Amino acid sequence: MQRKAIYRDDEFEIRPLDVSEAPALCEAVQSSLNEIGRWETWCTESFSLEDASNFLQFAETDWAAKNSFNFNIIAIKTGLIVGAVAINCINHRNQMANVGYWVRTDHTRRGIAVLAAKTIVRFAFDRLGLTRLEIVMQEGNLGSQRVAEKLGAQFETLARHRLVYRGEPRAAKIFSLIPEDIISA
Repeated sequence: MQRKAIYRDDEFEIRPLDVSEAPALCEAVQSSLNEIGRWETWCTESFSLEDASNFLQFAETDWAAKNSFNFNIIAIKTGLIVGAVAINCINHRNQMANVGYWVRTDHTRRGIAVLAAKTIVRFAFDRLGLTRLEIVMQEGNLGSQRVAEKLGAQFETLARHRLVYRGEPRAAKIFSLIPEDIISA
């Protein structure tokens, strides 16, 4: 599958990750520790340039193996990484995967996460041929929940011990999307 931008308008571009973007990715993560770190284990004060580089290299390998597809959300005018969106945990046999997204703190509440999530959902259904997507978030992550709801995702359950956060099992809400949800939206 060709690695090219899947969305572009006057403000944002959503494009595959590139290993050269490690410094910008590290800065984006570091600028959002308080908000993203509350929900994501990888987002810590110790997240370093080396961590960013390792993640980007892993993401390229995973893309080649068709195990996940990660994209940065780039502000056109500044070139700033304002967030990321991904299809991951792909189960090819059952044609399903997870949707993940985050937006740096100084760019939240602008509809960027919804735009990116809509884009990646269409990519997953139209280009990858998936038939079910799940959005899994820790209970209490209201920002992520609002994005899922704005996408038209259906709340399915509150699953006990569904995620592990810094060594502790946590309950998670599971929302789902199927292609018909997008057609009717």
